Amino acid sequence: MRALLFTTAIAAATNGIALSAASAETLTDALIQAYQTSPLLASSRAALRSLDESVPQARANRRPQVDANVAGSTGADYGDFESHADALQATLVATLLIYDSGQTKAAIESARNNIAAGRADLKTVEQNVLFSAVQAYANVRRDEEFVRIARADVQRLDETLRATQNRFDVGEVTRTDVSQSEARLAESRANLADALGALEVSREAYRAAVGHPPQNLDPLPPLPAVPASLEESTSIAMQRNPQIVSAQFAERSAVYDFDRARAATGPSVGVNVTTGIERATNQFGDFTGDPFAEVSINGSMPLYSGGSNSSLIRQAQAVVDQRQFEVQDAGRSVTQSVAAAWTQLEVAKVAITARREQADASRIAAEGVTEEARLGARSTLDVLDADQDRLQAEAEVVSAVRDEYVAAYALLQAMGLMTVEHLNLGIETYNPDVYFAKVQNAPVGGYDTSAVDRIRARWER
Repeated sequence: MRALLFTTAIAAATNGIALSAASAETLTDALIQAYQTSPLLASSRAALRSLDESVPQARANRRPQVDANVAGSTGADYGDFESHADALQATLVATLLIYDSGQTKAAIESARNNIAAGRADLKTVEQNVLFSAVQAYANVRRDEEFVRIARADVQRLDETLRATQNRFDVGEVTRTDVSQSEARLAESRANLADALGALEVSREAYRAAVGHPPQNLDPLPPLPAVPASLEESTSIAMQRNPQIVSAQFAERSAVYDFDRARAATGPSVGVNVTTGIERATNQFGDFTGDPFAEVSINGSMPLYSGGSNSSLIRQAQAVVDQRQFEVQDAGRSVTQSVAAAWTQLEVAKVAITARREQADASRIAAEGVTEEARLGARSTLDVLDADQDRLQAEAEVVSAVRDEYVAAYALLQAMGLMTVEHLNLGIETYNPDVYFAKVQNAPVGGYDTSAVDRIRARWER
């Protein structure tokens, strides 16, 4: 019977641990949820799809433009006698741009580079979303530890107060000792309230970053691998950081916009084809009508535009200058971010070692002061101060661990590696090529009005 009961207890405990582990949420789970449910990411993807449409719009200038026109007239007057002629004309007009001095080509290349910059901006948003999830996860874990420490401190001080009161009742200590214990207990309860409030704030920040409140978070996993030197980290960042990539593509786009502005001062040639039929009846009821067709080649060359074309060229040149400086500024900003994250990571590593040594020493000191107080060599205030130092040291260790973790991921973000692929989250990622390949050749239709109809109906209620 004892063996059976022992085996049953072990099985129950094992099942309980398994269920607890199954329901625990890991950092990877949080990152996946943040990536898959972020409204900010969804909004940025929609913005990129909107930007994708600029390529087929630019390419449309190279393709035929066909229009159908219908015109009618009736009751025209001619001199001293009236004519009630009725006429109806239907025409089909097709135009094709043959040459435009390179305007369309420059517009297409500008749009393609703008899309590349938009994709880099989407990577920036992805990094921000994932980093916010990491930061929220680490903050919740830190604040949960703060609450645990604060609760343990309240329990310990409550026991200290009872012991001090008992000693006061038998005349071993004075009323001052009791008041000091009461004051420290009240302070500890206030600290617990602050810790609970901070935890609630962190939980709400987690909800905003991940999409649901935290439930049974696992301890922080091992730190991600980072380069061995600041120089290596900076080198990777200058190549991979999406802010720099976006600025570089925006600069190229501005150059093509400049080419397009200059090309607008050159000649353009197009072909027009017009075909149709005109039906007319006069006041005597006679019917006339013949089909007709016309082909023409049109060429134009701007000679004077009131200064508009020259102004557009100068404006495009200023934008090129602006984009060049933005590339330089992005490089400086990224270099600063890498250096700041690297420094914070190094400081946190040193701080963890020092804080753990401080915590160990404070614990030993608190135990010694407590023992000395029992022998009458220390006062109640000495014991309370020693315990306060120990408590503060434990909290500093928790803060240092959190700072190291956040700094490591901040370094990844600064290098441009805070992505689903680099973190090996094992989920399918958004592929912008799918939509671009679908629309780059300007298909007819392909739009869905259901979302617009739902939004319109909601606002009309």
